[in-house]
Amino acid sequence: MQDQVVQALEGLFERYRRRYGRPLAEYLAGDDSPAALPPAHDGRIGWRPFRRPSAGSFDNVGQALEMPVHPALAGLFGHYFAGNLPLCFKGLFLTLLQPWNQDDFERLQQNQIGHQLMQRKLGLAPTWFIASCRDEQRLVTLDNAGGAVWLERLGKGRIGVLAPDLAGFLRRAEPMGPD
Repeated sequence: MQDQVVQALEGLFERYRRRYGRPLAEYLAGDDSPAALPPAHDGRIGWRPFRRPSAGSFDNVGQALEMPVHPALAGLFGHYFAGNLPLCFKGLFLTLLQPWNQDDFERLQQNQIGHQLMQRKLGLAPTWFIASCRDEQRLVTLDNAGGAVWLERLGKGRIGVLAPDLAGFLRRAEPMGPD
């Protein structure tokens, strides 16, 4: 399952590159990444996906929450350092999140734990956020039990299923050009 997600993510990176060339990310001085392609210009820096020498894991997240973590989550976030990708999926404009560097990966893990604790407090099914939407009140999530990709309203729960699995979601997502 992780391999299918990684392959679909690599395909998405390649579709973006073919359509738009080198992607750009907001540049913050001192926030270096092995994905960055200097020099920065006008507050933005080019990047290319950087395959991590050893994959990042979400085992620590599962241990902290005392629950298993769906393996697709590590497939999406654990294999590359990259910038976030603007996408369109079935008319929904969103930003697929990606860890920029190891510190960002660790922040992502902490934020996932926080998200999960809030889900529990609200009595909502366990999900992991994977993308943000333009209106900031909705987000795209991965269902922890079955691996489906959902659209959720922040703090309110699921709106509807977008794809039966993460690999399929990534294969069908259309890259959008830089703003």
